[in-house]
Parts: sequence; structure tokens; C-alpha cells
Amino acid sequence: MNIIQLKYVIEVAASASMREASTRLFVSQPALSAGIKDLEEELGILIFERTNKGISLTDEGREFLIYAKKAVGQYAVLEERYLSE
Repeated sequence: MNIIQLKYVIEVAASASMREASTRLFVSQPALSAGIKDLEEELGILIFERTNKGISLTDEGREFLIYAKKAVGQYAVLEERYLSE
């Protein structure tokens, strides 16, 4: 698990679209999909339900998203404090 994967999850959840999220993150859609799939496999949970009509969070995904947002927020604080000087 890495901070980039957490950011991917947050953006996909916010946009509810892999295509839109990949555009906002400036990454290819296959790279975004692979990053999230790798994370799901590493954690042993399904974060997103993928259907022909789109993508949505699973129950486990909703819980994971809460922690991912906290982790990314804390990472931003660390970056601001120690890398902006």
C-alpha cells in the first residue's frame, strides 16, 4: 500500500468514474485501474464494485475510504511541515 494508491481510491470515490478520475490524476485509466486492483489484492478486500453502469464503493470500501482520507490528510501535513521549507 502506498500514498498514491490511497489518492487513487479517494479520487475514484469522489468522481465515481475511472475515466474522470484518471483525467484528474493525470494518469492513464489502465494504470489507475491496476493500482487500485493491486491494492485490493494486497488488502484482501474489494473496495469498488465494478458494473457496466459504473463503479461504486462496497461497504468495506466505504470504511477504507474514511481511513484513506485521514492518512492522506496526515501525509499532506507532513509534506507541508517538512518538505516546504
